[in-house]
Amino acid sequence: MRNRFDRLAKDIAQEGLTTTGKVVTNAEVTGETQLADVWYEPDPARASDRERLGLLGRLAETACTIEAYSDTPSAEEARACVEKHLAVWRGRAARDRAAEAPFLWILSTGRPAAVLDGLCTDRMAGWPAGVYEGPGLLRTALVVLSELPRVRSTLLIRLMGGGRVLREAIEDFRRLPLDAPERAIGLGPLLRFRAAIAEVGPATPEEEEIVMTTQELVEQFIEQGRTQGLAQGIAQGMAQATIELYEARFGSMPPALRSAVEAMRDLPTLRAWHLLTGTGTREEVHDAVAAGTAAGRSS
Repeated sequence: MRNRFDRLAKDIAQEGLTTTGKVVTNAEVTGETQLADVWYEPDPARASDRERLGLLGRLAETACTIEAYSDTPSAEEARACVEKHLAVWRGRAARDRAAEAPFLWILSTGRPAAVLDGLCTDRMAGWPAGVYEGPGLLRTALVVLSELPRVRSTLLIRLMGGGRVLREAIEDFRRLPLDAPERAIGLGPLLRFRAAIAEVGPATPEEEEIVMTTQELVEQFIEQGRTQGLAQGIAQGMAQATIELYEARFGSMPPALRSAVEAMRDLPTLRAWHLLTGTGTREEVHDAVAAGTAAGRSS
């Protein structure tokens, strides 16, 4: 992946598609030294699950590679995507001549005029504004995230962008109904994304703004997460974010400690552990988790 924003895009795709088919991130390309951001093969029995994903589900109706850019790819970068796509296509055909030809989706936050012209793209019939299809022979399309309509069906795709597109998507994410499936998909990646930035400190003003925006998002979800179902999802996401932050700072988390964090469902306790993991020492984290676990057993 090219930067942390593009890692967020990969995580959103993985969380959204993992229950509807086979998802491989950083997939090795046969005969190449490069990696594809996301490779996906749909499960035909999960078509209804894909429909609930909105535009992301439509992209995943066929086997495909997804390459996401939080900025605007150059013509050279787009050419590299097509080269990887053709290599994947050749490898797939060599293994199974009857296999459906895969598709390539290039996601670009900005409008890459040179790429759109170079691929001789046209608006894709029957799709939202911002979706462009290249020559049928290449089975390649480009989604300009900044041109997508700001509606719920495009939300998961817009969360895979950067800049204004991502900020607006996070605002829309915060307004979702409590039982929205997009919340279960997006919360974990957003928390992990924020933890990755906070662990080393924001490198750009954009990252600093995202840290502030997602902190508000965390606070809102903790407050709203009093209902049992949503609270469980939030707890799982925060527990995972705490584990990843711990391992980023201190190395592999001991199995007993991991089990205690994963088992915790009290949101204030998890939030305190998460903050301590980002600011305290390894020993302080161990002591806090041990104390919190003992308190839970005695209550």
